Amino acid sequence: MQFHQKPAALLGSFLLLFLLCSCGAKPAAAGPSPASSAPPSAASSSEPQSSSPAADPDRLSDEDAPPEEEKKVLEQLEAPPVSLSAGSGTVSPASGSDAAGSGQVHINAPAAPGKIVYRKGGSAIDASNTSAGYVMIRQSGTEKRLKVQIKKGGMTYNYDLNHAGKYEVFPLQMGDGTYQARIMENVSGSSYRELFSASFPVALSSGFAPFLCPNQYVNYTASSAAVKKSAALCAGAGTDVEKLKAVYTYMIHNIKYDYAKAAAVRSGYLPDVDAVLAARKGICFDYSALMAAMLRAQNVPTKLVVGSVDAVAATHSWNEVYLKGKGWITIKIENTAAGWKLMDATFGASGSAGKSYTAARVY
Repeated sequence: MQFHQKPAALLGSFLLLFLLCSCGAKPAAAGPSPASSAPPSAASSSEPQSSSPAADPDRLSDEDAPPEEEKKVLEQLEAPPVSLSAGSGTVSPASGSDAAGSGQVHINAPAAPGKIVYRKGGSAIDASNTSAGYVMIRQSGTEKRLKVQIKKGGMTYNYDLNHAGKYEVFPLQMGDGTYQARIMENVSGSSYRELFSASFPVALSSGFAPFLCPNQYVNYTASSAAVKKSAALCAGAGTDVEKLKAVYTYMIHNIKYDYAKAAAVRSGYLPDVDAVLAARKGICFDYSALMAAMLRAQNVPTKLVVGSVDAVAATHSWNEVYLKGKGWITIKIENTAAGWKLMDATFGASGSAGKSYTAARVY
């Protein structure tokens, strides 16, 4: 899967702000960037003694579906709906069992078992499950604003971090190799200092691993209402295409675009997929997070992508879905007399059209 990452290095921590503004938000003051000139701390941990297998640089870059396969998927999506409960508008209670009554819902739930942990003071970086596509980080002992940097090669992803000492999940979506995680504390204004950092090897169990589990941007649990709804929608689905069609159909007919929220949201906003599902409306970031959560809960690899699209002429958020035997399908939209073709659910619900999508960040 080609990420088109060249512009990403320039976007840094301002990308989310632009994303929110492109959805109709009033411009907010630029958030602080952890990519400041703070020098690496002497507290940086050494790498573990074990070494990772040789990295495969093409692992995540050679799986795009060819145009003819995308066309076949679109034709199936345009066909009459599968016989599922899409569009019912009901959400099952978050009871821990699926809506079809078949037992417990099983997701790829993140965990911090403490097998490989880098610590110093209130800082903890749990790298026990890097093969599953994520690292878990927490910080306690400070009330100041915190940031996390996840770095590999020339790529850097910047995130906010709570200061309550609770673990948060960050994806390792840049393929195999050596990653560095940095915990940064605000000094003043946009200046940050490093509290702690650690480098660790990553050998993913699969190139899909980061896109099959929750993370800070696509946040859900087995008891989430979004997961229950996904189970209900896909109860009769026999293929991943049918799952995709069921979720997408539900999204465009039941989740509307929230223009008021778009005008008021500020930098640092993170989607709450259950709140979006309950309100039945959201901004582009919400749409993409909810769709990713519902499909990942069905074991369908799904990316939340941030980049640019010609229909909005600004930064936007959408999804990419991996279908077995086909490849990654970019979720865009084209409105025709026969209905929606590709599936950027934001454009599907608002009646817009988008054709040219360029990815900058993937979560």
